[in-house]
Amino acid sequence: MRRARIDTQALARSLSAAASHHTAVDLRFNAYGLGVSRVSELARDAGFTGAMTSPDAREGCVLPETQGKSVSENWWSGESPSVFFEADVISLKRVASGSPVSYGYEYRTAGETTLALVAAGFSDGVPRTASPGAEIFLAGRRFPIAGRIAMDQVIVDVGDHPVTLGEVATIWGDSPSVSEWADWSRRPEAALLTHLASRVERQWV
Repeated sequence: MRRARIDTQALARSLSAAASHHTAVDLRFNAYGLGVSRVSELARDAGFTGAMTSPDAREGCVLPETQGKSVSENWWSGESPSVFFEADVISLKRVASGSPVSYGYEYRTAGETTLALVAAGFSDGVPRTASPGAEIFLAGRRFPIAGRIAMDQVIVDVGDHPVTLGEVATIWGDSPSVSEWADWSRRPEAALLTHLASRVERQWV
C-alpha cells in the first residue's frame, strides 16, 4: 500500500555528477533510508572510492575519502527526482458541505465533495508538520491534504475530480517534490528520506 520507488538511473546520474565535482557522499543512516548496500554499489560505479561499507548500516558514517573534498548530503538530488514516495487510495467517501475532517476538526469542507483516504501517515514518514499546506498528486493533478496528517493515513479533498479506489497517490516525486515537502514541514530533505518507515517498501526500478 505504501512504497518508495527509487529510480536507479536518476540516482546513478546524481552520483556521477557528485563524483565529477570531486564531492564526497554522506551515506549515514543506511544511506538516508534507501539502503547502504545498493547505494554503495551505485557510488562505486560512479567512480567513488574509499570506505563504502559499514559494520552498522543503521548508524555508521559511510563516506569515501573526504580529505580536500566537500561532502554532499543531497547526493540523491539531480535534474530528475530519484525517490518517489507513493501510497494507495484505500477509501473514497462523498460528504456534505461543512463536514469536519481529521483530528481536531480543523478542516471543514467548503462544499459537497469527495474525500480520498491515502494509506500513509506520520508513522510511515509523512511529516505531521507539513499540514496544513501540503499537497499530494493524485489522478493527474495536485490536491491539498484535508486537515491534519494522521498516524496511518492522510485525507485528500478531491472535489468532483474522478478518482478510483486503489489509485496511486504520489506524496513526493516529480510533483510535489521532496524539496517542497521540506519547505512545508520545515525539515531538511535528508531527514524526510531518513524517516521513511521500514514498512514502506523500497522498490528499485
